[in-house]
Amino acid sequence: MLEQRAQIPVEQRSYATFYVAFSTLLFLGTVWAVWDEVKIRRPWKEYQEAYYRTLYARLDSLKQAELNDIDSADVADLQRTVREAQDALQAHEYREAVGRKNALLKDLDVATREWRFARSRSDAAYYQYQKASLKGADVSDLRREVDRHDADIALYARQMEELNARISGLDSVINRYVDALQKAHADARALYARASSYDLKLQKAQEAPLEIGQVMLPDFEYTPFSEVKARIDRCQTCHLGWAEDTMADAPQPFTKHPLPELLTVHNPESFGCTPCHRGQGPALTKGYAHGDEDHYWETPILKGVEIYATCNSCHLEESVLKHAKPFTKAKQLVLESGCFGCHEIKGYSDAPKIGPSLNALTGKTNPEWIYRWLRNPREYNPHTRMPNFGFPDEEAEAITAYLVSIGKQSNYTPVAVQGSYRGGSPQRGRELFESVGCQACHVVGQNTVVRDERGTSYDIAPELTRVGSKVNPDWLFDWVRDPRHFNPTTRMPSLRLTEDEARHLAAYLMSLKDQRALPSVSLEVENAMKIRRGDALIRGYGCAGCHEIKGMEREGKVSVNLSDFGRKKVEQMDFGNIHELPRNSEIDFQQNADGTIAVKHTWSGWVYGKLKNARLYATERIVQKMPVFSFNDEEIKLIRSFLVSMTRDVPLAPHQRLYTKHVKDLEAGRKLSVHYNCIQCHDVEERGGFVRVLYEDPGLGPPPLPETQGAKVQEQWLYAFLKNPTTIRPWLKLRMPTFQFSEDEIGVIQKYFLAMSKQDFELREYAATRVDAKYIAPGRKLFELYQCAKCHPTGSADLSELSASDLAPDLGLAYKRLKPEWIVDWIIDPQKLQPGTRMPTFFYEGEAPDQETLGGDVREQAKALSTHIWNLGRRKQQ
Repeated sequence: MLEQRAQIPVEQRSYATFYVAFSTLLFLGTVWAVWDEVKIRRPWKEYQEAYYRTLYARLDSLKQAELNDIDSADVADLQRTVREAQDALQAHEYREAVGRKNALLKDLDVATREWRFARSRSDAAYYQYQKASLKGADVSDLRREVDRHDADIALYARQMEELNARISGLDSVINRYVDALQKAHADARALYARASSYDLKLQKAQEAPLEIGQVMLPDFEYTPFSEVKARIDRCQTCHLGWAEDTMADAPQPFTKHPLPELLTVHNPESFGCTPCHRGQGPALTKGYAHGDEDHYWETPILKGVEIYATCNSCHLEESVLKHAKPFTKAKQLVLESGCFGCHEIKGYSDAPKIGPSLNALTGKTNPEWIYRWLRNPREYNPHTRMPNFGFPDEEAEAITAYLVSIGKQSNYTPVAVQGSYRGGSPQRGRELFESVGCQACHVVGQNTVVRDERGTSYDIAPELTRVGSKVNPDWLFDWVRDPRHFNPTTRMPSLRLTEDEARHLAAYLMSLKDQRALPSVSLEVENAMKIRRGDALIRGYGCAGCHEIKGMEREGKVSVNLSDFGRKKVEQMDFGNIHELPRNSEIDFQQNADGTIAVKHTWSGWVYGKLKNARLYATERIVQKMPVFSFNDEEIKLIRSFLVSMTRDVPLAPHQRLYTKHVKDLEAGRKLSVHYNCIQCHDVEERGGFVRVLYEDPGLGPPPLPETQGAKVQEQWLYAFLKNPTTIRPWLKLRMPTFQFSEDEIGVIQKYFLAMSKQDFELREYAATRVDAKYIAPGRKLFELYQCAKCHPTGSADLSELSASDLAPDLGLAYKRLKPEWIVDWIIDPQKLQPGTRMPTFFYEGEAPDQETLGGDVREQAKALSTHIWNLGRRKQQ
């Protein structure tokens, strides 16, 4: 066969079979390539088609719902009105008026044309007249011709005026019919306005092109090689409904963004999505865009509470993020857990130590209690922040010996200042404990409502359920009288207790004993070798990171730097001998029935296991020193979200957060308010006020501190009040403590309040403010008319029939406490300055009830009331 084919000349051979075969393959390859390009490689088109179908269906449904809501009787009335207006256009009067108007319009056209011709002829004749006059010729005939043309102009002008007047008369008749029809149509448009508002949206949804949505951020960040690079973001190719209200409850990826108010600052059209959510921005398939299928992509999309982690890229220095409350809680948890005591954490370098001073424990408690506490802190206090180091007996005894040794070296002697404890009434002490404010920070027994309201599993101050078995009475008496005598840097404030009150309170606290039968402990706390061993252990475990310990003020961090922990690769993490959970498992941690533990061998799984049990990955060769914190699952996830944020990733300008003076003042004030636990009592920036849950009558609790606090109180008064708190609400048993703030701390608080009000510090002599005499009499009249003294005590009002929530501060203090401009604004609209206040609004909808006084002008009346209030204090002082 081959021989025969070889004998056939080339030009006579047939290649049809090959051509057909290869043409078929080429055709099929082309079809496959087109299909792959159009469909397989572009699944985003299916998403967009599905989105626009869904959007159109929802918009159409909303339109139909609006149409169904229209009253059929209104529709029938409107249709009848339209028909009547249309039928009226066939009336003889209307048709006759239209006909006559059309005829008159023709006559007007003729008159207008002739008037213009006459003007032209007059101009030409006048030109000839002027020309002849200059030559000195006889111009009498020309003058008569000009006059004749001017007479024609006047004639046609009168005709036009008459015709316009007659047309106007006819227009009044015609417009009566036309206006009726137009009004009917306008009423129809108004009736269908809400339904018609969807028409343009429906048209856009129907005609929207299928295209890639891309945002490019030039010069956004650095590469690992310190080169500037752009960021490309195509998330909106699939996530089309991020700003569409109609898609608020739609499934992903069509749903609306859950925090639209956040997008006013971080607009996806200019800022993109991946700077906040991470993921692979240029990718156009779900798996690669989210980083699920690309295991080499180091920043997969964030999920759960971790979606807020990237806030730290720009807001590292801010402890409160209004639109990221879970992450605010995570930051607070890291702060209150004292993680920065052992770890270097960017943003926490100036955080104060969270634990008490250990320099004078011998004056406070006994060695046996210290030993038991070190062995297992939660055995004494199940809600303590102190973690369990799992010290064996020998180490716990050595540390106890060291602490006892430095305690004996201290100069603290409680009896020297306050005198010895001489007993008191436990019942009276309990009444004081429950009234003056101790419960804002401390828990006793099962009364955990404040802790529960705060939403944490731990206490921010020691639980006092067994305090009588912990401390000696002389120390306790001294402590409640003057906490700073024992510890000059303590956060515990003074409640300005009298000696008798301090004795009663100490008696109550000393009655709170540990009822458990504890085994006796034999300790050698004088052994020099054990003292040296305790010194080494304390330094090795980094106890000075949380506690003040004499001689260890310069100790460094004992554990790894967490400032870049979010970038740590899973290959760098040691899972010890822990079993591995499948990568597709829904959980990160699992404790099996046989006691074995398994975790997902991922970054998230390792962190979860570490926070669940800090010693989990220990082996015979790997020693784990981190203590066990007993975090619950929610707390573990919050801390993990914080660790995810630790990447040092900071966008370049102009994408960076701008820290203005007000922002810095706000942050300094927030940190101080948390350090001194102000938010336990006061509601500040929509957080805090937890102690108010103890009071059925809200008026018995501490007042909120609204964002207008800086605009409200005088700077001099606030300084004096923070130095030495005075009574503002005499019906309150709860006391504002004396914190013994430093001058710098008072300045921080003042600037914090002013920053909340968006104001700058201004040192004014408010007491010298002059009042306008014209407001004095009207102010007195309005004060009586609005019965202000009914709630505000002024020294003579009978308030016995009012509940605490109906009482308000003494207005006699206003002139030296409040700013006059704020008083005026407060009187006009108290709800605007402090939403939820019990203060009534007298000027409802901007109108004064008394329309005679000062002409009924709201601001003038408010100024008059402010003047009277200002004078109350001055007269009282005089």
